[in-house]
Amino acid sequence: MALCWVGGAGRWAERARRLPWRRFNRRCAADPRVIHSRRVIHRQGLEALSTSSSAGRFAQMFDELVAAAEGTSGAEAVGTWAKVEAAACARRLAAMVDVLDRRYAADGSEEREQWCLDNWHAVSAVLGAAQQVTSGAASNQLLIATALHDRLPRVAALFADGTVSHRVVTAMVWRTALIKDPDAIRAVDEALASAVGEWKPMSAAKIEAAIDFWVDRFDGDALRRTQSQARSRSVEIASEDASGLASVWGTLFAHDAAALDRRIDAMARAVCDGDERTLDQRRADALGALANGADRLACRCGADECAAAAPETGVVIHVVAGADDIGFDDRTLDGAEPRRLPNKRIGQMTLAEALSDPPPTGRAPARPGVMMGGPVLSAAMLGRLACQARIEKIVHPGDAAPEPRYLPSQALADFIRCRDLTCRFPGCDHPADRSDIDHTIPYPIGPTQASNLKCLCRKHRLLKIFWGGSDGWRDRQLCDGRVIWTAPSGQTYTTRPGSWLLFPTLCLPTASVSTRNAVRSDGSTRTDFR
Repeated sequence: MALCWVGGAGRWAERARRLPWRRFNRRCAADPRVIHSRRVIHRQGLEALSTSSSAGRFAQMFDELVAAAEGTSGAEAVGTWAKVEAAACARRLAAMVDVLDRRYAADGSEEREQWCLDNWHAVSAVLGAAQQVTSGAASNQLLIATALHDRLPRVAALFADGTVSHRVVTAMVWRTALIKDPDAIRAVDEALASAVGEWKPMSAAKIEAAIDFWVDRFDGDALRRTQSQARSRSVEIASEDASGLASVWGTLFAHDAAALDRRIDAMARAVCDGDERTLDQRRADALGALANGADRLACRCGADECAAAAPETGVVIHVVAGADDIGFDDRTLDGAEPRRLPNKRIGQMTLAEALSDPPPTGRAPARPGVMMGGPVLSAAMLGRLACQARIEKIVHPGDAAPEPRYLPSQALADFIRCRDLTCRFPGCDHPADRSDIDHTIPYPIGPTQASNLKCLCRKHRLLKIFWGGSDGWRDRQLCDGRVIWTAPSGQTYTTRPGSWLLFPTLCLPTASVSTRNAVRSDGSTRTDFR
């Protein structure tokens, strides 16, 4: 196999964004008045689905919706089953909120709120694994569920009844997210619940406009806040004294700011350990280097042999491909589009001939590759990348003995990342080249070898450490790279390496794991067997 590196590396940072109302409710959970206020709201909305009597009423209502849908056909069946789908989705979101509230009610939850992976992250991981989606997707769903639960109870009741679709409910949640006044959100909730029944089929833009009408009527600041901030974006640079320094501040679009943050962070971290500047100082210098047209921050260690002192272009992109599949150079990627019917002029073609696709060119001469954290790349793209890439061979370790250290060698680390391609937690797609390499059986009891190593993103590695144990998340790895996860609830999930389908030879079994004695602090030994 071959690992192609095209250009420099950067950091992918995930920032969990939580809407302010849920954080406020958690912080004030000890206040009886706040709890009473929440319960009043919950009885009107999704909280009703958690009580036994209301759950029975929901089950009866749901059965009635299903019975009504079963006797329909054609377009009528589509509409009635859409109501069933909405009601089921409402029940799913209510169950997600119930899992979150149980976590907050558990012993020690207040302390865990101070953890890097707090209660919200732990619940998102459980919900993501249960639905076979990423933790980020589950967190997004949980945000919508808690918003309905706490802020839009009347809309939530219509959602549970199948009257409102998930698409409309999601739009309501996000278009009302900036409302801070409790009275205003209550008025908007009542207005939307009353008005939504009269809405005709509308496009997404018209639905948002209809929601914004009520938001603007009861809390105009919430609608205008984003618009005014976007219009006021700017960047200002001022040098106000003789210190030789200047201040830079500004407001950017979020996607541009994320790209800038990732870029300067990658530049700041590219220098060697001999550079005495702090990370903040290197980030500031990296911004200056960008302003001067440089694509890399020069290292200030002073060593002539420092590789970081030499200029380099671009960012590193890791592409995994078969060794025999990277020599194909497709010249058709350049030049003008070929004529569809070379024997006819445009005036002689029918409309169908003029709009038809070019004839197929046949099967690709080589297998595709895959970019870590990106898409599958065709053979033609691989050939183009190979012209400017550094190619390194990936060696399958086979029955190689464990390495006598905690950190794997570069060759073993490259194999693990190319085999896994992504984080190995259920549903996570964080790229392997920006993930940690984790010992399934902790070192030194577990060896440093392929059958005991896998890629985990920093979040899910912390989840394993702090939310693991006999009553938490547990993992077991097989020789072919499969990892069997056991959730705190006892459910099991098996994840396969990302190369399982693309490069199956990377998933051939490696040497089985044999554990060794671990010395306790009191001098005794303990041996774990897997």
